[in-house]
Amino acid sequence: MGRDPSKLYPNLEIYRFGSIAVYRKYLTLRQVQQALAEQVEDDIMGRPHRLLGTILREKNWITEEQIKSILAEMGVGEKNPSRGVNPSQ
Repeated sequence: MGRDPSKLYPNLEIYRFGSIAVYRKYLTLRQVQQALAEQVEDDIMGRPHRLLGTILREKNWITEEQIKSILAEMGVGEKNPSRGVNPSQ
């Protein structure tokens, strides 16, 4: 299992993609919950895993610019490719 970043860096605040999107009022909590449910269903049914941003984008609930902005806040994407997330997904 991976290490818990909150224990490695106790002063580091880590926010998840959906939490940031709701906080910024890009999405409602209900929209994030629906997209997460779809993500879980894909995984259970053996379909390819899709990132939350990809699902939200496919539903036209969030823009590419909003996705990039959230990923930048999370420290993911073009500036930090080692995190393994493609900002265009």
